[in-house]
Amino acid sequence: MIFRISLLMMGLIWGNKLFAQKINFDEYKKRADACFNKQDYECAKENYERALRIRNEEPYCKSQLQKVQKALAKKTSTPVTPNPTPIKPKPTKPSTLSFVLVKGGTFQMGAPQGAVDEKPMHSVTLKDFYVATHEVTVAEYKQYCKATAKEMPTPPNWGWQDDHPIVGVSWQEAVEYCEWLSKQNGKKYRLLTEAEWEYAASEGPKKTAPEESGWYISNTDGASPKNVGTKKANKWGIFDMGGNAAEWCADWYDKGYYAQSPSQTPVGPAQGTRKVVRGRSFGDEPKSLTFRYALPPASKSPTVGFRICYEDK
Repeated sequence: MIFRISLLMMGLIWGNKLFAQKINFDEYKKRADACFNKQDYECAKENYERALRIRNEEPYCKSQLQKVQKALAKKTSTPVTPNPTPIKPKPTKPSTLSFVLVKGGTFQMGAPQGAVDEKPMHSVTLKDFYVATHEVTVAEYKQYCKATAKEMPTPPNWGWQDDHPIVGVSWQEAVEYCEWLSKQNGKKYRLLTEAEWEYAASEGPKKTAPEESGWYISNTDGASPKNVGTKKANKWGIFDMGGNAAEWCADWYDKGYYAQSPSQTPVGPAQGTRKVVRGRSFGDEPKSLTFRYALPPASKSPTVGFRICYEDK
């Protein structure tokens, strides 16, 4: 009898320990995905709901839960029920491109304490140019695709949101968008050069963008980008250059280019295999605005979008 009571007590203690362990969002999401892949929709529904009680605005789980609910409704012929913690979506209007004048001038490009490809710091002089206040949005890119009968890129996990920056487009597709837009009103739109990007992103000698002016993994959990223009603008009135989507630039990449860069209106190497990407994204930690990297022009990253500019000739 004493032995049985001891076993019972051990079982209760062990059970309480298990109960006390807090299952986090990622674990519920992992369980839900496993159930979903096995088409065990009741199990998937339960775990997606638990995940959403922890992060009720997480777009991936919300989207998956809707799929599960539809599958269950089809199976049982019952109406689809709402999320356990429904959120009223804020009505958004597709943003329209607006531009600000960036007055030309001379600045110090690069960073003496930065990475190898950020050196040497060198003097660059640029002419006036106009920069879009925000990255090209999903709504704006949809308009382009509809007008040209092109397909939208593959949707990301969080789905297309009109006021998010468009991502998952190649460098060439970004250039084609600029060419199409140029035909609409006669201006010659293009991607920013790397020098223009750093000049427009930096605020004088200031080379960093604080979280108040950018979306990073620390304030998005890496779940998705955010609506453009919802953080603080920089001194020019430009939004999200620090972080939301990273941005394609016009230049070919060469890690040693700064040592030979012309001082007047540099446009990058004449050729190369990768194109420059500037800025950080919702999935990255903040870095200096002098940070640079590159991707093959055909690559389509869920964290890379683009911004456009033009010159008033």
